[in-house]
Amino acid sequence: MNDHESGTAEAVLITGGASGIGLTCARQAAARGARVAIVDVNPSAAADAVASLDGEGHVAVAADVTDAGAMRRAADEFAAGGGLTGVVAAAGIVSRSALLDIDAAEFRRVLDINVIGVQNTISAAGPHLLRAGRLGSVVVLGSAAAFTGGGLMGNGAYATSKAALIGLVRGYARELAPHQVRVNMVAPGATETPMTDVLNDADRERIAGMSLLGRLSKPEEIASAIAFLLAPGNGTITGQVLHVNGGVVFG
Repeated sequence: MNDHESGTAEAVLITGGASGIGLTCARQAAARGARVAIVDVNPSAAADAVASLDGEGHVAVAADVTDAGAMRRAADEFAAGGGLTGVVAAAGIVSRSALLDIDAAEFRRVLDINVIGVQNTISAAGPHLLRAGRLGSVVVLGSAAAFTGGGLMGNGAYATSKAALIGLVRGYARELAPHQVRVNMVAPGATETPMTDVLNDADRERIAGMSLLGRLSKPEEIASAIAFLLAPGNGTITGQVLHVNGGVVFG
């Protein structure tokens, strides 16, 4: 069933949508005619990101994904303007502290943003997806780090958070399937984003070498995979982890 047949146009809420993979997802969605909500903790960055999108009807929402109430208000505000059919949970942070050295507060912050933030996002958007009038879709941004333990020393907390999301995705896929809402994960390897811009040349070369293709992924490549999972034509794909990482060698 396409959008015309369902009578419901695509409307996608994207957390962490002001930069990196989230922003690329927003631009791709807007280019294909979707209405987009960019949710970001930085209000000016969210506004600037919306200004860069094709089309009309997009909204910028300043909200912290760790604040469940703020995320409910963000989802309600966007859905009130014409429904909500898809979610991209892309907000996240990385820690450079080794697991033996990281303190509880820093570890908790990584988990709060990367895991609780996704839970807050899906639970806020869920009621709107259930009455979207078409097959709903949630795509969570995971990471190859969940399977490798992290590409660099100091990524253990990040890897832990992304591994936890696999269980969250599969749990939501099971719970929401009876309501015709699909939940999947895209797990990139190292990608050209602000998170990798801070790496020195030696570290960039090392993580590029983990890929069979010998390079970092481009945000457009990850966003295209996310768009694939958002599309209602892929209606029996749920509870899955799609690896988009250039062929990372595990182990």
